[in-house]
Amino acid sequence: MNHALATVASLSIASLLLASGCASSQPRAHAGEPVSQSDPHGQQSSYAPSPSEQTSAIYASDELVIGTAFEKNSIPQYRAPITDYTLAEIQAELEAMHDLDRQLVGDSLSTDPSDQALASTIRAIDRAHADRLKEIVDHIGWPTREMVGLKATQAAYMVIQHAGHDNEFQNRCLALMVDLVEEGELPASYVALLTDRIRVFQNQPQVFGTQMSMASNEHGVLVPTPTVPIEDPEHLDDRRKLMGMPPHREFVSAIAVAYKAMQVDAGNAFATVPTSD
Repeated sequence: MNHALATVASLSIASLLLASGCASSQPRAHAGEPVSQSDPHGQQSSYAPSPSEQTSAIYASDELVIGTAFEKNSIPQYRAPITDYTLAEIQAELEAMHDLDRQLVGDSLSTDPSDQALASTIRAIDRAHADRLKEIVDHIGWPTREMVGLKATQAAYMVIQHAGHDNEFQNRCLALMVDLVEEGELPASYVALLTDRIRVFQNQPQVFGTQMSMASNEHGVLVPTPTVPIEDPEHLDDRRKLMGMPPHREFVSAIAVAYKAMQVDAGNAFATVPTSD
């Protein structure tokens, strides 16, 4: 156990992240749609056809109720350099990423999760989005609500959550987010979620208990279960409180409610609405 986590009440968000082995605060860097849609510079935003695919993902504006599967039949390819874009055009491109992710969630509910070809396609989509986000961050820093609006900054957050193939970039963005949380420009739960995602990708215990999946208990009943163990569980709720998140038991209860609702009706709002985290 990392004993520094047990003294969470006296830690700032930045020092908590440092104690947990994730990125600490550092200076901020300054620096789609279907085939038929043209980008803001008159070039086609083309998509290369590929098999549909599905994977499990957890993402939303704060802490997510439940991971869901999604599918997509094409991979975005971005042709114009982001340095040629205005902020309004960057916003539009990020919003298209947001819509694409949401479409994937809705379309995949009837797909077969055992299809291995699907996972390969979604990884390609995640890489394409992450590479484009890296261009954006290099150019303007982390895209904040003030710069590009709420939907676009949520899209950027979805993309970095899915960028487990590029741990260096995830940690860089986490450091930028810590700065923004300290300045009151982002909710602290963003940092908590990304911290746990990075730790999951590194096969390390999570810090805030945000990464959950449905797994069979000893009675064969599917129940919300941590994707990886939670470090220092005795002080978990203290850490969550520091990040403005409710007790973990409330989060687990919300997942159970969402899962039951989804079994009855996949379109039920409880299956997709984030908790108050």
